[in-house]
Amino acid sequence: MKNLLLLVLVLSVLFIPFNVKAETNNEIVIHYFMEETCSNCKEVSEYFDDHLSDIENLTIIYYEINVDENRTLWLDALDAFERRYNLVPYVIIGGTDLQGTTEITAYIEDIVTYYQENPDYVDVVEKIENNQVLLPNDFILNPAKKVITLPILGEIELASFSLFLGAMFIGLIDGFNPCAMWVLIFLITMLINLKNKKRVWILGLTFILTSGIIYYIIMISWLQILVNFAMIKLFQILIGILAIGFALFSIKHYWNQRQKDLGCEVTTQKSRRKIMERAQKAIQKNNLFLAIIGIIGIAITVNLIELACSAGLPVVYTSMLAYQNVTSFQSAMYILVYVIFFMLDDILVFAIAVITLRVTGISSKYAKYSNLIGGLIMLFIGLSLIFFPNLLF
Repeated sequence: MKNLLLLVLVLSVLFIPFNVKAETNNEIVIHYFMEETCSNCKEVSEYFDDHLSDIENLTIIYYEINVDENRTLWLDALDAFERRYNLVPYVIIGGTDLQGTTEITAYIEDIVTYYQENPDYVDVVEKIENNQVLLPNDFILNPAKKVITLPILGEIELASFSLFLGAMFIGLIDGFNPCAMWVLIFLITMLINLKNKKRVWILGLTFILTSGIIYYIIMISWLQILVNFAMIKLFQILIGILAIGFALFSIKHYWNQRQKDLGCEVTTQKSRRKIMERAQKAIQKNNLFLAIIGIIGIAITVNLIELACSAGLPVVYTSMLAYQNVTSFQSAMYILVYVIFFMLDDILVFAIAVITLRVTGISSKYAKYSNLIGGLIMLFIGLSLIFFPNLLF
């Protein structure tokens, strides 16, 4: 009898954890920062009514940010989560925050489930309200998204890993743009006739490096503009329309080049002639320092003039960055990867020309295909931003 009672007691203890787990879901609070006049906020509110109203142990607190007390809490929360832009709709649940209609509606239900089953639930907003010290462990990267660890960048969302591939592929395609290549081809033609190989390498690489730096500055600047408006639905649609416009321009350029290489259609013959004359004068200067300054000036001028032709892919890629929840450092690194691959074909063309003393003609052969591929990429992203934003976020 004693052995039987002991056996029953052991079995009861074994089954206790399962019973406890079924009855101890956390009381979860969603802190929802919104604005009465915000159409996106209204959409999120309707989503909450349709999808979250029947979930037990769940409370939604609405904060109208035009109320001073709520606005202060909202700004403190944004600062705590290191958000780069002050926009609504904005949601905090536990130690996870979500911003924008697409992100909120895509992940909120999975995050609620995660926190209901997580025994270490911490309400970060409550701690902010009570002036308590926030600890690193209080913050949890969106648990509904998978993450991977990469050198230098650390943990990033697996969905964002496509940004790396995009930086390499789109940057490489962008580098074959005839508007970005024709001056380099002209410089190579002139430089390979110089007897001083050291001077050739210095001047050629100066032009390529300066072009890369200007491109980097332009992309960073455009990104800073985008992050301030990225979550506004109307702006998202405008960017999509802009991308489609660039796409149609690139595809049209490809169509026109099928039988004849037209080069860059943006620059006039008069502008080209002036740039060539300046380049020739710079190369022929006896003083190397003055020659370098001249080449830098030409690179800056060319990149600014050709911006209308070559801005499409950089605009589209920085738009992709703006809609991903990555840090400023990670964004800068992604753009650096883009620029490196943008310069890669220039470096290869230049190096081959200097070593073989021949211009390979790689630009003429592949530029028209870069217009087609780049146009199709921009068309896909533009249509996605307007009609299928979930594909990008």
